Amino acid sequence: MRWKNLIINGREHCMAHLRPATHSFKTVSRVISVDFIFGFHCFTDNKGEGPLLTHPRSNEQRNFSQRRYECSKQLPEFIAQRFIDAKVRAHFAGRNNRRYFCLDTFDYAIFFEIRKLTEAKDNLRVNIISAYEVDSWGRASMPKGQLLNVRYVLEKRNDGLII
Repeated sequence: MRWKNLIINGREHCMAHLRPATHSFKTVSRVISVDFIFGFHCFTDNKGEGPLLTHPRSNEQRNFSQRRYECSKQLPEFIAQRFIDAKVRAHFAGRNNRRYFCLDTFDYAIFFEIRKLTEAKDNLRVNIISAYEVDSWGRASMPKGQLLNVRYVLEKRNDGLII
């Protein structure tokens, strides 16, 4: 999804940082090109504290979150500088059983899925579904499980394996 700038309460919010981007990463045995896309939940929530926005494709409605929007500005730098060296935990989301990963960062949770793009060799798509600051009381509700290196996960997903 290519997000257009938002006008919230008469103020323009630039969405350029959440536009699709491609990065190449060296894994154990190859270089993999990764296309990153960013979801609606990176800048919205259900707390009712901001104007209601409607996703242009799914018609899902959520509130604009100034806090999530400001934090989302960290995502491009994180992807470019720290993503490949990060650790993740694999888990299933409850409602639709989609495969997600939660980056093991201190106060910023990033939930994403990784898909193999069948039309291209050594090419994956990472859909960052949601990203938000985790309050100290919410740390206990974060996904549990084995920590995995992102390099390893990308390599296995590129090979078509689900881990």
